[in-house]
Amino acid sequence: MPLVDIDRGLQRYLPKGGDTVKKAMRYSALSGGKRIRPLLVVESAHLCGGTVKEAMPAACAIEFIHTYSLIHDDLPAMDDDDVRRGKPTCHKVFGQANAILAGDGLLTLAFDVISKHIEPKKAVRLISGISEAIGADGMVGGQALDLEYQRTGRDSAISKKINLLKTAKLFEVSARAGAIVAGAGVKREAALGNFGRYFGLSFQAVDDYIDGDIKARPPGLSARMAGGTEAFKLVEKAKKELDIFGARAGKLKAMADFAVRRNI
Repeated sequence: MPLVDIDRGLQRYLPKGGDTVKKAMRYSALSGGKRIRPLLVVESAHLCGGTVKEAMPAACAIEFIHTYSLIHDDLPAMDDDDVRRGKPTCHKVFGQANAILAGDGLLTLAFDVISKHIEPKKAVRLISGISEAIGADGMVGGQALDLEYQRTGRDSAISKKINLLKTAKLFEVSARAGAIVAGAGVKREAALGNFGRYFGLSFQAVDDYIDGDIKARPPGLSARMAGGTEAFKLVEKAKKELDIFGARAGKLKAMADFAVRRNI
């Protein structure tokens, strides 16, 4: 599933028009990136017998949510970043107020896309699962913890909790979303959800250790060594969850391996 197809999907659903907030939404959503979360939706659906057409609305919705989170994370009140994906962050280009509104717009657009382009019973399940994954007990809660412990420092247990809430839960619901749109059934959906969760944890472990999260890594190991050790353990757990699919899961396993090895 090439990245260009994900981008075409995003362009289909993004609002048109020349007002500033819509421009800011398009600027951030189409600024590049790995597109791992939407690809996870599509590949999980494909593994369960679904089609790209069935999976694309959910894939784009999750990428809109991910982009909204990045816009807000970059704000001065949060992580205060000036560059994202090699480009000026949304608030540096459009101002803080428009960046906040662009994030809000992308979040609500995600649920609009699901409600209009996915069969109602599946849409309800998706909206429920995604809402849980990104709310106060998920991504938002993880960001809140991250902000709190930036000031006081964090140990390994806190880092793992932040990574679970802030990153892994969205990976988990991305994989589950693919299973839901494909009508995969309870066992396959659970296996893919577990795969997504471990995948997300491994992905974030690499970022944390490469970024030099000293408190999170075992003493005596370099950031690169520690990141590799933890990430590879987690990605092996992730791939084990796909055993029920047999050889057909090769593409998802390769995707997880590639994502973890990208900086190690």
